[in-house]
Amino acid sequence: MKRKTQNRTNLRDWVIYRAKTPNGWSIVIMPENILIDNYHTGKAHIHPNPLVHEHKIELGIENPDEIEDIIKNYLHFCKAFNVNELMEMLK
Repeated sequence: MKRKTQNRTNLRDWVIYRAKTPNGWSIVIMPENILIDNYHTGKAHIHPNPLVHEHKIELGIENPDEIEDIIKNYLHFCKAFNVNELMEMLK
């Protein structure tokens, strides 16, 4: 039995990695290295600063499919990545 599933999506200049394990799920936006997950707290949250992993902000959306769709839509139309804009969309 597989314990982890992972996929990769290329979108313009970004790559979105999504993983699911029995303990939760995660989405990483590269090359910005922005992590969104539900590990440790059980609630969806974003780590907006890749250098300070302890800093996390809870999101209003819990569904990882919906979060991934919002991220893809944002990346498709944005001219330059802005983590604050993305967080506003995920509230």
